[in-house]
Order: sequence, then C-alpha cells, then structure tokens
Amino acid sequence: MKQNNRARETVMIKSFFVNVSLIVVKVFGGVLFGSAALIADALHSFSDFLSDILVIFGLRHSNKPPDAEHPIGHGKIEYVLSLFLGMMVLFMAYQVFYNLFANIGETPVVPSIYGMGIAGGVIIAKLFLARYLLFKAENLESQVLKASGQESFTDVLGSVVVIIGIALALIGARINNDLLLYGDLLAAFVIGLFILRVAILIIVDAVRSMIGKSAPKTTLQKTKDIAESIEGVIRVDKLTMIVYGHYYQVLVDIRVDGTISVKEGHDVANEVKRALLSEKNIGHVIVHVNPEG
Repeated sequence: MKQNNRARETVMIKSFFVNVSLIVVKVFGGVLFGSAALIADALHSFSDFLSDILVIFGLRHSNKPPDAEHPIGHGKIEYVLSLFLGMMVLFMAYQVFYNLFANIGETPVVPSIYGMGIAGGVIIAKLFLARYLLFKAENLESQVLKASGQESFTDVLGSVVVIIGIALALIGARINNDLLLYGDLLAAFVIGLFILRVAILIIVDAVRSMIGKSAPKTTLQKTKDIAESIEGVIRVDKLTMIVYGHYYQVLVDIRVDGTISVKEGHDVANEVKRALLSEKNIGHVIVHVNPEG
C-alpha cells in the first residue's frame, strides 16, 4: 500500500505543476486579451491547483500506520479531502456567478482572437491531464484521483466553451450584433454551471464513500476467487468489501470441512487472510469460518 501511495503522490505532483502553469497562462491571457470566460476558466484551474495541494497532503497522511484511535488506518482521510475539495469547487462556482452578476448592465468587452489560441492550448494540456488522472485513479483505485480527474475533464469542456464564447463575441463585433457581444460573458456563465455540477458530484460521491461504499463487482469477484482457491476452502458463504480510502476492508465467511479440527480450520482462515492481504489494495481482513454440515 505504501508503494501505491507513493504512486498516487507522484501523479498529483505532476498534476500540480501542470495546473500551476495553466493558471498563469489563463490569467495572463484573460487579462491581456479581455476575456471574462478565460478568467473564469483560470478560476476553475485555481481550484485544481488547491485540490492538488490537499490531495498530496492527504495521501501522505493516509499512509500513517493504524493507532489506538484509528485501528484500521487513516485511509478515510481521502473522503474528508474529497468533501473539502467539493466545497472549494462550489465556492469557485459562486465566485464566477458573483462576478458575472455584479457586472450586469455594463457594456461587454470584446475579447481578442488570441484568447481562442490560449484556450486551444489549454484544451490539449487539460485533456491529456484529465485522461491521465482518470486512468491512474482506476489503476490505483483512488477516490481523490478520480475527483481530481473529473474536475480536470470539466476544465477541458470549459475551455471549449471559452473558444465558442470568444468566437460569438468577435462575430457580434464584426456584424454589429449587440446580442452576440455577450457571447464571452455567456461562456463564463456556462463554465460556472460546469464547475457547479462537478462540485455537486464530488460532494455526493464523498458522502456516499464516508457512509460506507462497497467495492466494484469485479473486485468482489476477484477477491472471492482468491479465497476459494485456498486449499481447504469449500466455498465463500459471504463477502463484504468496504472502500476505505485507497484500500479495502474485507469481511469474508468461508465454509470448510466440518470434521477438521479447530486448529486446522484456523490454519485455513490464516491462509485466506494471508492471500488477501498480499493484494495491493486490501489493508484489513477478517475471516469467519463456517463448518460444512
């Protein structure tokens, strides 16, 4: 698990540096080229930047060994951080909407066409980053990496909206259409909606996980197959796997021959426990033995 935690931390450090670079580019481009949508997109990237800091801290903390107050470990710190991240993203959405409505009635600024080039470059960078984070989240089975990947993918959609908004504003200025001049501001509003949606998804997913979410069906089947492959195990009667941060807590009932001794049944249970704990994402195992017949 420690090796997996280091891998997660490495992923987030890479994401951290990408997001820092994009924030600088978006803020510079938004101010220089007069695009409210690009500045809103920069605000979204700033939430990515803050989330990366929280995730790196959380991954280091979740790797702490069990203690008297946390006998199963500190894995659920990921859910707390995911919830905190969701609240932060929610605040970013509020900031976007507040800035937009505060400027209602003012003549819209027509952005420069170069703002579209900035947004295009951001799309390429964030698309690669989002796919990378979601791929790593699935491989490493990390709630926080998944949340960060979802947010990064939304940033890709936001940059597409930026391009559309700037294009509409430029067309409006060219054909003297007052309605189209608000294209950039409308794009900023849509980006705010994207950010709001991601915030809600992250918060709901974090709360579900904190309550106690089961492992995926494929993981359950794989774990069951491992347990039933141990000599002496007739079958698995019941298997429960609870997601506990970046690892699982496993409770398994195995059925063994009812004529064997207590010690022999205990030995079989120990073998099952040893085999399951050798899996990289299983951190705690309880085995109960049921006699056949």
